[in-house]
Amino acid sequence: MVYAYFQRMAGDINQTEKELFESINKTYELYHYLMLLLIDIKFYAEKKLDIRKNKFLKSKNPAELSENFVNNTLIKLVEENYMLNTFINNNKFSWQNYNDVIASLFEDLEKTNEFTKYLMLKNPSFKDDQDIVTFFYAEVLTNSQNFNQLLEELSLYWNDDLEFVISNIIASLSKFDEAKGSNNSLQKMYKNSDDIEFTKNLFRKTILRHDEHSEIIQRFLKNWELERVAQLDIILLEMALTELYHMEEVPVKVTLNEYIELSKFYSTEKSSTFINGVLDKIVQEGKSEGK
Repeated sequence: MVYAYFQRMAGDINQTEKELFESINKTYELYHYLMLLLIDIKFYAEKKLDIRKNKFLKSKNPAELSENFVNNTLIKLVEENYMLNTFINNNKFSWQNYNDVIASLFEDLEKTNEFTKYLMLKNPSFKDDQDIVTFFYAEVLTNSQNFNQLLEELSLYWNDDLEFVISNIIASLSKFDEAKGSNNSLQKMYKNSDDIEFTKNLFRKTILRHDEHSEIIQRFLKNWELERVAQLDIILLEMALTELYHMEEVPVKVTLNEYIELSKFYSTEKSSTFINGVLDKIVQEGKSEGK
């Protein structure tokens, strides 16, 4: 939303702040809805398996008769998850009106060698179950043009956040424990009220100190002119400087890692290397000056 603010040539900071929190809310919704999608993919797989087991149409392909995916332990844990079910019940969202997209996603998954190998396992472990779910999110869902198009139609906020949300889902599911059953934890929108205040401060201070931070960044660009650098990279650098100089409660290493990772999701292919290089020089100068 800092990016959006400057794209509008310095619009209403209060209105943009409202949009920022709406964007965070929409991203949090997508986090849950993409977990729900996994359950609907499994339901579709069950229906397809039933058809293939029909005595008149019975498939001769052993992989097509495998029950590994429909019995996937991780998917069952997601299906039973208390936090997910509470959120979905409160928000009344469903993928049932998009059966064509669900079918397309499952067919894309079915075409992969990874899925075939998984189906042919005699007794898949919990790690095997986790790996195929991770593969679905990281490779199939991320690269589905049909699904990306659907997200654009459903919300202006969702399409740009897909890879970021998927990375958070994978991180959450990697921590799932069979022993916890329905009580495995999902991410919270905010850890506490301090998180909300931190977000507001970061947003406002980045905007208010734009000119100051632009001058600092320009000094470290060497042969580059500020106008030639991707604007999103500049915004990420300015946000990082806000944390480094004006939000000292955040450890320097945390800030560096955070903005390098954000650039991988939201900017160009080489942005993470560029941002890492500039921030490293700024931090080194600060250390030499005792800041």
